[in-house]
Amino acid sequence: MFKKALLVICIIVLVSFTFAASDVVLRFYFPVGVAGPLAQYIGELCQDFSDNNPGIIVEPIYSGGYAETLQRALTAAKSGNSADIALLTAADVWTAVDEGILSDLNPFIESEGGDTFLAPYFKAFLEDCNILGTYYALPFQKSTPIFYYNKDMFVEAGIDPESPPETWDELMEYAKKLVIKEDGEIKRWGVEIPIDQWLLSAFSMQNGGLINNPEGTETYLNSPEVIGALEFLRSLAEEEVMPPRRLFGDSSSDFVAGTTAMMYNSTGSLTFVRTSATFDWGVAFLPGNVRKAVPTGGGQLVIMSDIPEERKEAAWKFIKWMTEPEQTAFWSIKTGYVPIREEAFELPEMIDYIAEVPGALVAKEQLKYVIVGEPPATHNARQISRIMTDAMEAVIAGNISAEEALNQAQEEAERVLRFYQ
Repeated sequence: MFKKALLVICIIVLVSFTFAASDVVLRFYFPVGVAGPLAQYIGELCQDFSDNNPGIIVEPIYSGGYAETLQRALTAAKSGNSADIALLTAADVWTAVDEGILSDLNPFIESEGGDTFLAPYFKAFLEDCNILGTYYALPFQKSTPIFYYNKDMFVEAGIDPESPPETWDELMEYAKKLVIKEDGEIKRWGVEIPIDQWLLSAFSMQNGGLINNPEGTETYLNSPEVIGALEFLRSLAEEEVMPPRRLFGDSSSDFVAGTTAMMYNSTGSLTFVRTSATFDWGVAFLPGNVRKAVPTGGGQLVIMSDIPEERKEAAWKFIKWMTEPEQTAFWSIKTGYVPIREEAFELPEMIDYIAEVPGALVAKEQLKYVIVGEPPATHNARQISRIMTDAMEAVIAGNISAEEALNQAQEEAERVLRFYQ
């Protein structure tokens, strides 16, 4: 009897190993670009998918920030040990396409109904997935920068807490009222604007400019509109209402700690602020100048090109599932990122969330002010992004004039893009 039972157990174990060996295992590189326990939620989604799709196991691999994720994806692909899926910014999708490591998703999309399949996604987010007429990604972790402000500090400074600044002039005016200096030392900043080309692009578009042409072969970094935008950012530092150098994570931490009254940050920081702030706060559209304008941002799901067809099919099933209403609503509620399709806002859990956090609608409603997708939308966009961020940092630090820095940046960008012209 004992031998028979042992034989049955051995057969079960053998069958289990056989099924495990036949599983498709997908390696998924993902970044954490803003504050909050995002890695935990990615893990929950991957586990949910694997539980409900027998034969496919998704292994989430935290890969640093966006830049590090691109680098790991490139290194793995070039070494012949490619990941299967990655979450990349729009700029990095351009770079990955230039490097030839991404799968063309058009055949998958056509098999799902083409335009009918794409129709539910917000058009502004799809732009970041389409490189010169070919879809290489589906949107997932999407954002816009939004304006956060401390309502208690507004009241303290004699500013209507329900009237955030709507223009650059008002931004400067409010920042001067909100900054606190004691014995020549800044105790509280009026506003913090992280050093990043994403926000330089936002100000440039608000000033009437654009960063690049639709073909991604030219930039306009030394246009009067971009120079004027950077000069305004420098003026905030010169007036000592904004620190010369803060990053997105720094600004989120400063805001909830009460050391800045206002900040520009990703909607992806919404949940961190909501769960960390001990004061009354609000969010609003970005202040405008010549026009209201906002860039899109965040990550797109891509499938690597150098993997077997079986894994590509499984990867498509996963990224399609990740962008369905239920998953994008879950991700929005947990993180603050924007659901990437309208149906998500109709789900009961999303309706309840918005009733509790009305500010969660700001990024969605701000999409009407998207002029183009996430800039820079160019070949070798990661390099162009670095050039822009370096220029922004140098000017705000007071090391060089906006005109001189952007003339140099334009020259560098032209050298980078010359190959594609």
